[in-house]
Amino acid sequence: MKRTFCLLALILLTGEIFSQNPFEKLNFLIGNWQGVETGVAGNGIGFRTYIYELGGNYIFERNTSTFPISEKKPYGEVHRDIGVFSYNSNDSSIIYRSFNVEGFTNIYVLNNDSSTESELVFVTREIENNPGNWKARVIIKKVSDKEFVEKFDIAFDGVNFKPFIQNTWRQVK
Repeated sequence: MKRTFCLLALILLTGEIFSQNPFEKLNFLIGNWQGVETGVAGNGIGFRTYIYELGGNYIFERNTSTFPISEKKPYGEVHRDIGVFSYNSNDSSIIYRSFNVEGFTNIYVLNNDSSTESELVFVTREIENNPGNWKARVIIKKVSDKEFVEKFDIAFDGVNFKPFIQNTWRQVK
């Protein structure tokens, strides 16, 4: 009897653990967004979409940012990137892979120690095609269900992060 009860409790607990959504912290991102961007490329606008894919096992991100003609960029700039959020059950981590038009692939890990309920901090564990010892950090601060601020910082020396771009995103239909 005692053994049956323990087995039943274990089965119920296992079902509860595996039924939890590992992306719960990211749910507010799902949808379409329009943003105002400020940084080294100048001031621009962006359009972004987050959707669940492949049975809810991933969150896909598509982004296009446009920066107008400037002294540094006589033709302006269109930056495109795609991203994939995944959950690694081996170490209970959320991984964010960002593929950029410049050829960089940033592989971030959610830093749970630096993150809060309303602010998620992702730090690169690897940057493919890295020209040096760079590290990158993305901070997503939830302002409301319909707005978030995103900061992208780079540490060109691998240690000291400096602001590169900041975006304010508002949800659109």
